[in-house]
Amino acid sequence: MALALIKLPVNTCNMRIVTPMLNIDYPFVYGIINLIAQQRINQTIYNKVLEMINQLQYMDIPTYVSMSYELKTNEKNVLSLSLIGLGDFRGAHPVTLVKSLNFDVNTGKNYTLIDLFKPGSNYVQVLSDMVAQQIKQRNIPILDEFKGIRPDQDYYIADRNLILYFQQAEITPYAAGIPYFSILIEDLQDIISDTGLLARMI
Repeated sequence: MALALIKLPVNTCNMRIVTPMLNIDYPFVYGIINLIAQQRINQTIYNKVLEMINQLQYMDIPTYVSMSYELKTNEKNVLSLSLIGLGDFRGAHPVTLVKSLNFDVNTGKNYTLIDLFKPGSNYVQVLSDMVAQQIKQRNIPILDEFKGIRPDQDYYIADRNLILYFQQAEITPYAAGIPYFSILIEDLQDIISDTGLLARMI
């Protein structure tokens, strides 16, 4: 088997941005054969970091922003990661923000949720029903009646699971933190795209 066909994990190293008001860690990928894909991945990560820093800064109030990351999947030419940011403006409730990126290592494309499913598959309703069932089964407190996920819902891939999540205080009380919902990819086989990231994980 040619070395190019072996789906090795992506190499990553830690990058830092440190100022009196920032303490940011984020991943940098290297060693990918397709250098254009590698550049695309790194640029997307960096742009998302800058976007999150802006979102976490509270209006004109000086805000200390820290950020870390977690690699969720790094195999089968899939790189799924989460960036976790905290904005502390010395208020009663620091703001937590989690954003995930899900890459095809071959191309550097970042897949949104819609990219994972067949056209016309009604994936929003299917996933919404699964999340609603978990809310009931797990007795998760919600702020209002659950009306379903967004077409571009936040997600990441971990092992053979699709993890959907909502931001802090988006559907649950602040004290409940960020609610995560794990769905077996095998339970979605009928609607996932044959060319998407999920198909590789089965």
